[in-house]
Amino acid sequence: MLLHSGCMVTRTPTFIHELPVRTTHRAMRSVNTRLDHAARQLYNACLGDALRRVRLLRESRAYQQARALPKDDPDRNRLFDAARDTHGFTDDALQAYAIKIRRQAFPGHLDARTAQKLGTRAFTAADKYLRGRHGQPRFKGRRQLNTVEGKSNDGGIRWRTDHVEWLGLRLPAIIDPRDEVTTYALKQRVKYVRLVRRRLGS
Repeated sequence: MLLHSGCMVTRTPTFIHELPVRTTHRAMRSVNTRLDHAARQLYNACLGDALRRVRLLRESRAYQQARALPKDDPDRNRLFDAARDTHGFTDDALQAYAIKIRRQAFPGHLDARTAQKLGTRAFTAADKYLRGRHGQPRFKGRRQLNTVEGKSNDGGIRWRTDHVEWLGLRLPAIIDPRDEVTTYALKQRVKYVRLVRRRLGS
């Protein structure tokens, strides 16, 4: 398990610093449940709904009219945007859908901000598919979703001085005080925290 700490001061470049965290067997069971059960299923639900919206969007008259227009026609983007709004294929709409699923099924395992980021993740994958930049995104199987992140450091997955807090979990970071890069990173403002699960060795 590693902590990605995105540190940023307003109007300055963002950078990512990575720290390993120390876990107990009990904490790791909880993290695995949140990733494999709650986060994965919520992401799959959001992706399924996003692909449904893509299908309806492509079938809509506004979308077909937009596609028939030249790329330099100013009405082309207006029609595309109208079709997206009509069928709820927007980042905000998928975030709202994620919040709804989280509230109904996983209130004890996921916080609202992490759920919103999963909704955004599903929207981004479906949007790339809609634009022809990527093939149809696949649903995540067990142990295939290994990372979650928050929207900010104010709630949900949070960095607190020397550890990560997430819905009752406390994950201490392994910090080498002799590491000048780590020392510098931890003095900066933390923008958000990403938890990454990695298999090391066998």
